[in-house]
Amino acid sequence: MSPSSMANNPGPGDQDVPRFETFVPAQVGPLLNNGRLGVLGGAYNPITRAHLLLARYSRQQFKLDEIIFVLPKILPNKPLVGAAVEQRLEMMRLGISGISYISLGVCSHGLFLDICTALHQLYPQKPEIFFITGRDAAERILTWPYDDPAAALAKMFAGFQLLVFQRQGNFHLPKNPLVQKYANLIHTLEMEENLDKISSSEVRRRTSEGRPIGELVPRKVAVFIEKHSLYRDFPG
Repeated sequence: MSPSSMANNPGPGDQDVPRFETFVPAQVGPLLNNGRLGVLGGAYNPITRAHLLLARYSRQQFKLDEIIFVLPKILPNKPLVGAAVEQRLEMMRLGISGISYISLGVCSHGLFLDICTALHQLYPQKPEIFFITGRDAAERILTWPYDDPAAALAKMFAGFQLLVFQRQGNFHLPKNPLVQKYANLIHTLEMEENLDKISSSEVRRRTSEGRPIGELVPRKVAVFIEKHSLYRDFPG
C-alpha cells in the first residue's frame, strides 16, 4: 500500500469503539494544548523512505508538533498479506530510528473517522488533527456517494483537516459546493521529490526479483527484510 491509501470508503466503520492496541510515543514529549498532530496511515508493508519524506515535509510546512504513523490492524480495503502486523510494526520502529517527532500506533480500525475517535483517547488535550493523504485518496473521501454528503463532510471536518500530496497527478479541489465549504481545511503539501516511484509495492516487487531496495527503504529496514526473508515469494 502506498503512504496515501487507507480506505476506499472513508465513512464511519464498525460500531465497536475504535482504539489503539499498540502505541509507541514520540520522543518529543506530550503534545501541549492547541498542538498540531499529523496522521499518516497505511499498510506499511513495509515502511518506505516516502513515508519519512511525507512526515518531514508535513511537519515543516504546517508546523506539526508530532506525527503518528498509524497501522490499521484490519485493513478496510484489502486483506492483510505479506509481513505480519508485528513485523510491520518492528520495521516501522526501525525506520523511524533517530526521528524524535514520529510516534507509532496499531489501530483496531482503519477508517479516518474511526482513527480520529481512537486518537482522542490517546491525546486528551485534543490537538488539531491533520490526516496526510494522497491525491487519489483525498478525491475519494471528498466525492464519495455518502447517504447524506453534507452530514458526512461536516462530521469529518469537525474532527480533522486534510494535507494532500500530489500522487499520480495533481490535486484539484472538487467544485461541489459542499466540498468548497471546507476549502480552508483542505491543504496541499508541496513536495520537492516525486514519490510515485517509491512505494511498498515496489519494495515487494524488487525483493521478489532479488533486486536491491536500499534506495526505497531505510537501511535497517532493508536488513530486517533480508534477515527474515520477507517478500521473496510475494507478488508485487
